[in-house]
Amino acid sequence: MVCYLANRRKKPKKLSRFAIILMQEEFSEDGFEFEKIERTFKNESDRKIFEKVFDKRTLKALHTLSTKELFNFVEHIISTGKEAHVFVALDKGNNRRAVKIYKTLTTDFKRMNEYIEGDERFKNLKKERRQLVFAWAKKEFKNLSVAANAHLSAPLPLGSMENVLVMEFIGENNEAAPKLRETKPTQKELKNYYGQTIDFIARLYLENLIHADLSEYNILVRNKELVFIDMAQAVLVTHPKAREFFERDVTNMASYFSKNGLETGFEGMYAAVKARKEELEKKRGRI
Repeated sequence: MVCYLANRRKKPKKLSRFAIILMQEEFSEDGFEFEKIERTFKNESDRKIFEKVFDKRTLKALHTLSTKELFNFVEHIISTGKEAHVFVALDKGNNRRAVKIYKTLTTDFKRMNEYIEGDERFKNLKKERRQLVFAWAKKEFKNLSVAANAHLSAPLPLGSMENVLVMEFIGENNEAAPKLRETKPTQKELKNYYGQTIDFIARLYLENLIHADLSEYNILVRNKELVFIDMAQAVLVTHPKAREFFERDVTNMASYFSKNGLETGFEGMYAAVKARKEELEKKRGRI
């Protein structure tokens, strides 16, 4: 397998210094010029990103997903995190995709295990580092699929393999939608966002899931609509720590809205979620 990574001579603003181009017709099973690719990076920060994320197995997974036409090439980085980096990709029709690559070496495995243990979907999982990361990516794909089937506002999952997840890109052109914490909503917008958050938490609960890491850091804003992201840690309502995670989600969001001038608190928001859940249950009962 051969994968080409090339520095872009003419870069739009805010793009990373490199693009990863998966030229399908150039791939073969005879060899894998990993070291040659690594040497193409002259910039130290680019090289560090490559070393942390793109090991041989990850590049092979990217190639496999590209042959399924989920994307044609991975273009530039839009988000870095402790557990994963997210890149913008383009398919053959120039439609943008988000490619999330979970790091297999520097991830907090104890934290991951806290959310996977007790999840009946992964009860036979081997406690091996790489397998845990693969399960984490698969878990996010499953959780996003649940959200999509329920028509919740979250990225649409398109495919996954090992530590790579391909999903809908939330943003415009090359710019990812801003996180809620990066915006300055008016009081009218804040009230609207509050209602959207209540609705999401209640609807997700009815699908037997709890986000478990909900905050203004894990919500994007697209055309005044909230999009809830980072759902790998979402747990089933039967998880041993489900109540703890649920209450933490409500606490985090109540704190955000309160700090931004909306009169609310944990008890008020908890009651609003419960009321919305009961309202939705009654509507389902009539269908």
